Amino acid sequence: MNEASSILWYKQEAANWFEALPIGNGRFGGMVYGGAGRERIALNEDTLWSGEPKDTNRYDAQRYLSSVREMIFAKRYEEAEETIEQHMEGQEIASYLPLAELELIFDDQSDISEYRRELDLDNGVVRVQYLSKGARCTREIFISAVDQVMAIRLHSDNKTSFTAVLNSPLQYSVSKTDSNRIKLSGRCPYHVLPNTVKSTDPVTYVEGRGISFELQLQAAIEKGRVEVSGGRIRVSGSGTIVLLLSAATSYKGYDHDPAVRGNDPSRLCEAWLAQAERLGYDRLKERHLHDYRALFGRTLLELGGSEDKNRIPTDERILRVKDGEDDPGLAALLFQFGKYLLMSSSRPGTQPANLQGIWNDKTQPPWCSSWTANINVQMNYWPAEVSNLAECHQPLFDLIEGLRITGRKVASIHYGCRGWTAHHNIDVWRTATPVDGSPSWAFWPMAGAWLCQHLWEHYAYSQDTEFLRQAYPAMKEAALFCLDWLVEAPDGLLVTCPSTSPENVFVTEDGQQSSVTYAATMDMALIRNLFGHCMEASRLLQRDRAFHDQLEEILKRLPPFRIGKYGQLQEWNEDYEELEPGHRHIAHLVAFHPLDLITLDEHPELAEACRATLERRLDHGGAHTGWSCAWTVSFWARLGEAGKAYRFLNDLLSGLHPNMMNAHRHPKVKMNIFQIDGNFAGMSGITEMLLQSHGGKVRLLPALPPKWRQGSVKGIRARGGFEIDLEWVEGQLIRALIRSTAGKKCHLVASHPVQVLYEGKIIHPDSEDSLHITFETTAGSCYEVVPFPGGERKVRD
Repeated sequence: MNEASSILWYKQEAANWFEALPIGNGRFGGMVYGGAGRERIALNEDTLWSGEPKDTNRYDAQRYLSSVREMIFAKRYEEAEETIEQHMEGQEIASYLPLAELELIFDDQSDISEYRRELDLDNGVVRVQYLSKGARCTREIFISAVDQVMAIRLHSDNKTSFTAVLNSPLQYSVSKTDSNRIKLSGRCPYHVLPNTVKSTDPVTYVEGRGISFELQLQAAIEKGRVEVSGGRIRVSGSGTIVLLLSAATSYKGYDHDPAVRGNDPSRLCEAWLAQAERLGYDRLKERHLHDYRALFGRTLLELGGSEDKNRIPTDERILRVKDGEDDPGLAALLFQFGKYLLMSSSRPGTQPANLQGIWNDKTQPPWCSSWTANINVQMNYWPAEVSNLAECHQPLFDLIEGLRITGRKVASIHYGCRGWTAHHNIDVWRTATPVDGSPSWAFWPMAGAWLCQHLWEHYAYSQDTEFLRQAYPAMKEAALFCLDWLVEAPDGLLVTCPSTSPENVFVTEDGQQSSVTYAATMDMALIRNLFGHCMEASRLLQRDRAFHDQLEEILKRLPPFRIGKYGQLQEWNEDYEELEPGHRHIAHLVAFHPLDLITLDEHPELAEACRATLERRLDHGGAHTGWSCAWTVSFWARLGEAGKAYRFLNDLLSGLHPNMMNAHRHPKVKMNIFQIDGNFAGMSGITEMLLQSHGGKVRLLPALPPKWRQGSVKGIRARGGFEIDLEWVEGQLIRALIRSTAGKKCHLVASHPVQVLYEGKIIHPDSEDSLHITFETTAGSCYEVVPFPGGERKVRD
């Protein structure tokens, strides 16, 4: 791969946060501005949140459940919604907070020329270089996941003098700790109001409460002086200068009071800096590159025709796509950048990637920068398995384990149910209760059912039965909640009630506007999916036969998918009108993607209803937010509509912030917002265009856009335990390699006739034609797929 095709680069320093370049090691992150006279790096740490562990359960909520269900079945929807909002919801969640800012204020940087700022995705390094008065100045910045420090290397041909300053938007103090080191110590607010709540005093501190934090900054120079005075480091000299920065908080877990039983951030910072100092910059970088490349290098995507485009700054490429120019290389760069963002915001042992990954500059971030579990946190992890970054999925599994504990109390206290549940907003304290607000989004007790899909996905891609054995209890307990949450409707079917379709509102024939009804299609899809996976896990693990049989019987009593008056897949059990036909959420199509309860092959009528739903949403202005646009790419890819998938991918690309981070565009929101879900869902959409493996079949190039005339992808994964390389020319597959990691049977679907070879010999597959081939595999073996020579074989009607 051309090295330039994995670089974001710019001809000017960042003017604002949305132009700065992200760095991170999963836990510790920064946004690098790259200023010549004044460098700024906005800093974050993934456990820096407001609040402390507390009981947010509403102990009287269950008293209203029966009456609300009666109202709903009596079609008194507005009354039911009002009752839920007044009596069955809880408190706001905590907020993810900005940590601090490092500033390097240079004495004399003038006559700047040949400026370049770049993010090297292949190596996980940000670089800045320019001439100042004819002298070459360079900076190199990375954050090591191995050694848990930020390392900054500065070099100039002439003498360099600057002052390093630490500050924070939170309560803090800065002091000297050594002749070349300073520290910033602070404490988080006890409470921060969500940004949607208007208040003159939104941030509250309480003495001796909340998470404490610390940063330590150390400087070393080849030739010159380092002085510390007044909480600042003064550096003056020539040659190479190295700054090392560590950061930590007192957070020790969702169930530990961080002010009483927390970690000691000072000791952590000191230990990391001591280790980094012993290693030295070169060794730190070597260890960083070894760790980083081992993950990032597993996959590679090339879409061709990018050589000339790579000479254009990234922000200009985005603008050109907005003006209608084709740039397949920018789509490949989005894929590569998505891998980088996932690795930088989610590593084993860290918190999961939140709404903004780990990068946030606001004390009142949009939507608290939470884990929003009615779609957004799931989107963050859609590409984890397919892009061969399964380790980065682990923080989400850890979140699920915490929610099992907090969510059991919610299931019991709020609803009188077994098992565990969670709602749409989750914070670092594993808050599982519904928050205060409109039930259209606040009341949605289906997060457990959807989060468990990720446990299954990890098994589906790896075929690791030992992992499934560990994951099964969480899946079973989520299913137990769903079993108890189901009630009998007037027609005798079992339904969820109350039920919402995030975050939409319907209109009844008598004029009621409500979000609360029963058996929203998304609910029923998630329950069908969870029950089916629990049953399969039961068979694979040879356990819980009675539970398996119970689920099998219950599935027969769930309402079917229904087609409405517009030919659309119904969003609710009844064919209501939508208040917003172009709503950003298309929640009921979860059955089509990312799930596979509806597939184009097996359920053509329902798939066409999904198409009609999508077309109706889009005809009324849907997919206007970044994440919604990104999801639409995958919908069209599953429908085999390559051109339409490509169009919405280009819409996503043209709406990116200059630093390629996804912009949350919404007609009602005027502020600039970054949401990382659009980056990850866009990355996932690209893989759906190139490879699909749902429904038990591996589909090669199922929605390849005509504009991607030639290209290749290496190392992506398919469900069933396969790792795949693809290469195509003029829109047709010329070669694929399928590496079997689990020795399972492969059901292959190609768009053109192919044959399968093993060790150069043709396999005689169990298949009817050369478009649909089934063959046995051996773990560790590699199978080659090539075009069928001399024309087509017999193809089934």
